[in-house]
Formats: sequence, structure tokens, C-alpha cells
Amino acid sequence: MTTQENLTQALDNEYKSYSFYANASKTFGFPFNQIFSTKLQDINALNLHLTSLNIPIPTNPYINTILPNTLEETLQNAISNENTGITLYNTLITQETDMRALDTFYLLQAASFNHHIPTLQNFLYGLRQNNKNPLEQIHQGKALLDETGTIITQLQNGNLSQGELEGFLNKLNYSLIGGIILGAFGAIILNEFLNREKE
Repeated sequence: MTTQENLTQALDNEYKSYSFYANASKTFGFPFNQIFSTKLQDINALNLHLTSLNIPIPTNPYINTILPNTLEETLQNAISNENTGITLYNTLITQETDMRALDTFYLLQAASFNHHIPTLQNFLYGLRQNNKNPLEQIHQGKALLDETGTIITQLQNGNLSQGELEGFLNKLNYSLIGGIILGAFGAIILNEFLNREKE
């Protein structure tokens, strides 16, 4: 594959992504608008390379992208699209020798991997947590509180290993109850250590 073909493939991917996020931003707003704002920069970066090589810039064929019906499906599609883009850039990187093009491919791939996918996954996780049955959330919270009591007792008796503590903390998420427990648990740990220092 030539640099022209690689850049054109990358631009096609970014056009598709740009159109998807443009429509998702209008329909749902956050978090799509946050990612959409970076996509025009990605397209411009690729267009600069094409222009420097005197390669005609193709038009965007994806203007009328149709979204799924729900926010959850749209998030799932967005994550799938980003993963497809990462796979594409893996291929383009292995067959490219132009250093400027390579740098751009690495940057676009890193943006998907380090920013876009985590943003979308976190929002999807939050959406699913909010859509859970309230009784299910209460049961989960009660189980976590019960386990917190056990962990605190072990800590006070000096029977809590570092592995057990890390395992428990890993179960806490960023939900309200997780934040409350983590805050309270952190205060208890601090008090325990302060008391031990006094002794």
C-alpha cells in the first residue's frame, strides 16, 4: 500500500467517525459532543498530509449516518467503531514508511485507545448502573456494607492482609454508595493507624 492509499483509508475512517459523532451529539449530547470536537482536528491533520503530497482530498460520503434507536446502542456502536479504527491503524502503521504519516496514525490510534473508548465505556457503565432495578441496587449496597463491616473488624483485630484489603477496595466503584463507603472506610483506616502510632 502507498502512503496515499494509507492516508485515504485513514481519512475515510475519520470521516465516518466524524459523521457518527456529529449526529450523536445532536441527538444525545454528552459524551459524544466531547469526542466530536476532536474529530475535525483529526481530519485536518490527514488533509494536511494529502495536500503536501498533492493528493486530491475526497469528500465525506457519510454525512447522513443513521444512529441506533437508543443511547445505549449508540454508545455500544461508538465503542465498536473506535475498536475498528484501532485495528485499521494497526494495519496502516505496519505498512507505512512516511514518518509524518506514521506519527499521525499513532496519535489517532492513541486518542481512541486512551481517551475515546474509556470515555464511552465509563458513560455506558454509568448508564447501565442508573438503569438497574432499585431493589437490586439496594441488595448490592447492603452486601457491600456487610462486607465493609467484616473488613473493618479484621482491620481492628490486626487480621487483615494487604491482599484482602486490595481485593475489597477493587470492588468499590464510583457509584454513590462506593464513594460513601470508601470515604468512611478511609477515615476508619486512618484512625486505626493513628491509634497504633500512639500505642
